[in-house]
Amino acid sequence: MGDDFWKTKIRITCEEKHGKCSAHKVGDSFVYSHPGGYIQELCPGIQDPAQMWVSLCAARVPSWEADDPNIYRIHCISKKGTVWRIERVTGESTV
Repeated sequence: MGDDFWKTKIRITCEEKHGKCSAHKVGDSFVYSHPGGYIQELCPGIQDPAQMWVSLCAARVPSWEADDPNIYRIHCISKKGTVWRIERVTGESTV
């Protein structure tokens, strides 16, 4: 992977909430400063499963999403939890 991979910022945003979640609400959004980053405020129920998809998004691997292959949508580990959108932050990079 090129140097630009490690400079890629990735945004993760809560798009849907299907049950009780005391940690997040729809619209919550966080930005990874690089693909291997960690977001303190993000629940482990989504942080850990998201890591692989954050890396693939940063590497520009197309997703399965028919409406936009540049984004990923994943569900947290709770069967009635939250759905999150993962996407590259365009026009910005870490220095």
